Amino acid sequence: MLNLRQGLGLNTIKALGFSNLYSLNFDGVDDYLNLGDSNDFSFGDGSTDSAFSISMWVKLNAALRQPFCAKAATNKEYHILSGSTNKLRFRLYDQSTGGYIASQLNAVVSTGSWVYYTFTYDGGGNQSGLTIYANGSSPAQTTSSSGSYTAMENTTSDLRIASSQMNSFYMDGDIDEVALFDIELSSSQITDIYNSGTPTDLSSHTGLVGYWRMGDGATYPTIPDDSSNSNNGTMTNMVSGDITTDVP
Repeated sequence: MLNLRQGLGLNTIKALGFSNLYSLNFDGVDDYLNLGDSNDFSFGDGSTDSAFSISMWVKLNAALRQPFCAKAATNKEYHILSGSTNKLRFRLYDQSTGGYIASQLNAVVSTGSWVYYTFTYDGGGNQSGLTIYANGSSPAQTTSSSGSYTAMENTTSDLRIASSQMNSFYMDGDIDEVALFDIELSSSQITDIYNSGTPTDLSSHTGLVGYWRMGDGATYPTIPDDSSNSNNGTMTNMVSGDITTDVP
């Protein structure tokens, strides 16, 4: 049975004070959160890119082929996932040329415990502008590129959490407190958000364009966007019990 607090609105939760009580559990088979398509989720126009960042808390059950989030189907913009090498990568695509720029962690992605990940891009159109952070620090990583890359394009692909539509695989694990920013978060901002391992309220953070708390303030199957843009997500192939009390 879901706790009554899950049905409370955002304003009520703020009045009660910030707390993090819920996350979403994904089964690795077909579960995902669909955020749909919105201009708020695109950071390139085919000619130039703009800066953006994505942050989330993740607890994986396995490292192999784990999609964190992706705005990539037939038309590709960006994805964050661990592939066949069990290493986490952040990749941006130039749909018109087929080229991409990327950064990948040198170590195998962590499993079995909550990790706060942040993915930042400076908007400069070069792989050197991509950085992955884990628990507030930037581990060793390797940047790369393929083909010709000018900028991402604003496609009609949905933004999905825990699913890679282009690769047809799904996360086996838990995700909490997903946030999207239209700025490159600084290392000090990331350290503040990490908050020594305790999630904090991001609803008024600079540059916030999307904020999905993955259960808090939610009524199944809708995961509300607690930013000002109201791009709510829909739990897909999931049940109400996938809103769990396992949190960072």
